[in-house]
Amino acid sequence: MVPKPYIDTEYRPPSPSSFTSSYSSFDGDKGRQRVLGIYGRNHESDNGYMTRKRVHEGYFIPFQGLVGHNFWHIYDADVKKKKFGDRAVLLQSIQNYRKVSLANFKKFPSEDKEVVQDPRFGEQVIVDCDDDICLGDVYEVTDSTLKLRVTAPRKTTRELDIKNKTQPGLEGICHLVTGTALAGWFCEVLCEGSMSEGSDIVLIERPLPQWTLSELAKAIYGGEGDLSAPKRCKPSWGRSIEELEELLAVPYFAECGWKQKLRTIKCHDIEMRQTIPYFTADSSSVASVLGVYGRSSDLDEYMPRSQVPSATFVPVKGIKGHSFWHDYDEDFKKDYKIFVRNQRAVLVQSIQNYRRIMESDFDCFPCTDMQVILDPCFGEQLIIDCPGDICVGDVFAVTGSTARFRVTSPRKPCSEIDNKNHTVYGRKGLRIFTLSTAMAGFFCSVESEGKVEKGSQFKLVDRPFPKWTLAEVATAIYGGEGDEKARNRGTGSWGRSLEELHELLKNPYLAEIEFKDELRAILRKIERKNKASVQSSAISLPNLKFEFKSAWIPMLLAFMIATISGLMVMGQDTRSMTGP
Repeated sequence: MVPKPYIDTEYRPPSPSSFTSSYSSFDGDKGRQRVLGIYGRNHESDNGYMTRKRVHEGYFIPFQGLVGHNFWHIYDADVKKKKFGDRAVLLQSIQNYRKVSLANFKKFPSEDKEVVQDPRFGEQVIVDCDDDICLGDVYEVTDSTLKLRVTAPRKTTRELDIKNKTQPGLEGICHLVTGTALAGWFCEVLCEGSMSEGSDIVLIERPLPQWTLSELAKAIYGGEGDLSAPKRCKPSWGRSIEELEELLAVPYFAECGWKQKLRTIKCHDIEMRQTIPYFTADSSSVASVLGVYGRSSDLDEYMPRSQVPSATFVPVKGIKGHSFWHDYDEDFKKDYKIFVRNQRAVLVQSIQNYRRIMESDFDCFPCTDMQVILDPCFGEQLIIDCPGDICVGDVFAVTGSTARFRVTSPRKPCSEIDNKNHTVYGRKGLRIFTLSTAMAGFFCSVESEGKVEKGSQFKLVDRPFPKWTLAEVATAIYGGEGDEKARNRGTGSWGRSLEELHELLKNPYLAEIEFKDELRAILRKIERKNKASVQSSAISLPNLKFEFKSAWIPMLLAFMIATISGLMVMGQDTRSMTGP
């Protein structure tokens, strides 16, 4: 196991000043950097996470960055629309590599020459820089027209753990570098020009010397406003509102991962003062809406969501004015009919599921109701307070609205759940844990268009299949009843009667995708297995056909072997009696 780097039991990340190194540095003036390596990427032939190839020199232009190479801000459709020029170039220093190497991650390079040959943070440029970097710094490349402005530290993602083969969560490299600005920094290109290995980069302007990158990361991701935030790699704010407003007003401060987070913090500060509209039992209602969520523009997050006061839900699309996977994925739209897409129109999660997960051993999962309401973890559009069971086919009417939803299936979680919540892949991760227990939420079709808002009440108006609760369906298909190994793989199996399997297949409301599709695959497998068993147990002889149960086959083989052995012994005895 990778040793736990730097982080104590209260999850306070280290200050950069706590690191020491015996390496020698570039012997230059303060504010001067030397280029050690330049790296490109051919997106079409990329066969790994953040794969880079050394190019030794390159030409950099605004918005795109390194000419002739594709990076995330260039090829991602959502990001291209935003024109994130403040992420045009990612730089990393050899000093940051040296500090991270002190954590003794097994697969992380410990020598400078290894770093230059195989960069680990997705950067385009590695520099030797023995000076603080500040937000807004402007650098000029000597003997070139190229000018760069620093816009933010690099906000890390799960890809860093995958690239460096470290454990996700508290023991991973992602957690180590997030609050310490050790993952590099982004720059915008102010003036295009060339850069090559060995070039010097000189500081020509420093408008905000108080905001070093390490100070910026500490203020937002260091847990000053919430000691539990760093373990979840979440932002918080413990300083004055004036300082927050000051940062928001900086025109060249990067949007993605930074300004967006500060605006979220500002909104959350207001929302945290509001009361949570928990469910109050009465004769008609069964649930209360605690939060309504659209798809946010925060492209730095997995499954980005932002809370909205209310929303209109329509058939097929779901929440009006927001696009989700079933709506914008062209392959999905092409392969599945409208009624199938409507079965996944709305994803709902309950606060009860969140609380059950909180009781489990996931270090980076939220620990309070308010944390999940402000920042949902499963990509849902609705969080509800629903103490009772929910069944496939249930119809909910929203009080004071024309909206009606029908439950179609539990949510079969994908690996994005592990990414979002910093848990390991596989049987010990959150995806597998919630798959067999139906705790990842549930999908609904929109039966009737209408408005839903925070505090709305759900009324159960129809329950055609009370036997098939969501938990029962998930356990029957993905709980490993037919094959324990299938559960650990996240695939379906069946250990119950064929009558119950056919009963679920005939259920008109159970979702096609990931449930009826899975059941049909299981049924075909069972039929093939039964057919093979019948064929292997049928032994044909001339003019006769005997049907044996599988238990008789080993006995028959044993009898035949014993007979042959007896005949061989008799033959040997006969030869010994007759003599030579």
